[in-house]
Amino acid sequence: MAAIYTRVGTPVTGKQAEAYKFAVKRAEALKKTLGIEQEVFIRVGGTVGQIVGVSRHDSMADVVATKEKVIKATLDGKIPTAPAGVFAKVTESLWMQP
Repeated sequence: MAAIYTRVGTPVTGKQAEAYKFAVKRAEALKKTLGIEQEVFIRVGGTVGQIVGVSRHDSMADVVATKEKVIKATLDGKIPTAPAGVFAKVTESLWMQP
């Protein structure tokens, strides 16, 4: 079954622009380093200013394997981490597409 992975960041008040720039930079690094296509969106309803990164995967196993690669690349300094004080909260979700 296909899977969709989302990572939602709620920026600290006044940091929305910086949060969006970071999310785009991270998506570009994921593409360049690991070939992962990640779309970046800004929420306009509900909690305005939230940033979401969305990636699509062939299976749950692919999500796990990809997550392991992302963690390693991040620890190796190939994928950026958010600057301190930009996000108040970040959550991840995994969606199945039957």
